[in-house]
Amino acid sequence: MTPDTTSKIEELVQQVQAIADPGAREVSLELVKAVMSLHQAAIERMLKIVEEKAPGITGAIGADDLLSRVLVLHGLHPDGFETRLSRAIDRLQRHFDSRGAAIEVLEAGPDALRIRFTGKRSGAGATARVTIENAIYEAVPEVGELIIEGIPTEHEAGFVPLASLMAGEPA
Repeated sequence: MTPDTTSKIEELVQQVQAIADPGAREVSLELVKAVMSLHQAAIERMLKIVEEKAPGITGAIGADDLLSRVLVLHGLHPDGFETRLSRAIDRLQRHFDSRGAAIEVLEAGPDALRIRFTGKRSGAGATARVTIENAIYEAVPEVGELIIEGIPTEHEAGFVPLASLMAGEPA
């Protein structure tokens, strides 16, 4: 999934949630959930067949960026929360190190993830926040709350992470 695809999906989800007719909105959301459920069952079965035929291959599948995102979205990733979070933090640290900034994990768990961002360039906060949020939510969308210290919060009104919709959480 490219960033353009992810953005398009989030845009469409927001459009569905903005449908004035509650019945039409509910049917649209139920359709998305049903399709996602079908995909989850099919991917889960596919992973079992692949693992039976080629033991150990699911690790390689989980390491692929695109496949990893899909597996995480469906709750099928072979790696646990801590491993996926560690990989995301490592990528973020490399990204920010090259820009004279840093991130530090202050608290890490599925209920809450607290990160401190330190950067020297003014105006980099909004971009850094988006970069951190995207990396974290792609790797561990099940995280309950993401707190980023050192960057002011500026969420779009009505923003709903795609993962929360797929998990069936209320908007």
